[in-house]
Amino acid sequence: MENCIYQGKIICTYDLKDESGFYYEDLVLDWKQAAADRQLKCQECQAPVYLAAGPIKEPYFAHYDRMECDYSSGNETEELKKGKRLLYSVLKRSFPEADVFARYRMSNGMYSTLFVKLVGYEGLAFDYRLLNDSLSKFQLRDACYKEMNIKPVYVLGIKQDKGLKQIDWYQNLLQTSMGYLVFLDSHKEKLTLKKSYSYRLGQMRRFINCTRTYSIIELTLNSNYSWNCDFEAECHKAEFLIQKEKEKYQKEKDNLQREKERYLREQKKQERDMEQYHRDMTAKNREKVKGYQDLNPILLEKCKAMIREGNAHLVSKKYYDAIMYELEEKG
Repeated sequence: MENCIYQGKIICTYDLKDESGFYYEDLVLDWKQAAADRQLKCQECQAPVYLAAGPIKEPYFAHYDRMECDYSSGNETEELKKGKRLLYSVLKRSFPEADVFARYRMSNGMYSTLFVKLVGYEGLAFDYRLLNDSLSKFQLRDACYKEMNIKPVYVLGIKQDKGLKQIDWYQNLLQTSMGYLVFLDSHKEKLTLKKSYSYRLGQMRRFINCTRTYSIIELTLNSNYSWNCDFEAECHKAEFLIQKEKEKYQKEKDNLQREKERYLREQKKQERDMEQYHRDMTAKNREKVKGYQDLNPILLEKCKAMIREGNAHLVSKKYYDAIMYELEEKG
């Protein structure tokens, strides 16, 4: 457990180390002595607890005897414990005048990892976990934050960032709630901020992730509860590039549509011209046929014979054209 009661006040193991992770020796000795004097009490059951503050593991409070108590950190990994301490330091650094609470009990009985009371909000809560929560529990937690006017910051372990193009369903829930994602690498003491963008170019779906990683000791939150870093500016750049890509795609699509329409207009014009040509030729042929119907059939047969005998030059143009037209009609 990270909290206990000492002289009527809540104390937290995250206060035992400085920003670099080194112990405040005097404070450790003070709390060790208080534990020996049975002055440290469990928040839940009021039983005496002791302080474990070794050089390898993160410090914690624990019951002297194995007993049934809802408050215990025995199942927490060192990654989780250290991550909580690092996030606690971020809040302490960001809001030095405010009270920061670990394992804060909300109105619905659930706990937030860290909580700080802020002006303009009922508070700011850090919710840090290494495994996805169930959908129902997340919805209950998120609804409670909104009802209490608490601004949530959901933090995941770095291993939950798989580096894939598309974020998973749980990360999508978190991004929908707070607008971006946070991943903590407690081993390297680095915080990764990430925002996933999904958009369409026609039938093609695209994904772009804006990701920035920072040393956690350099990070703070400002009075607007945003991170003091260039992440937001990088997101604006990504959004600008996405908008430009969409505009380029739309421009190319419009150009293709205009070209298609121009081609269709040209095709229709050619069809109209061809139809007019056929109408003109039909009318012309009718005139020819009408003219050829007045020819002397006996003389016409003689002219055909003359052409077959190679004497086409002796045939008049009128009869010659009529014979050629007849041959064209036959095919």
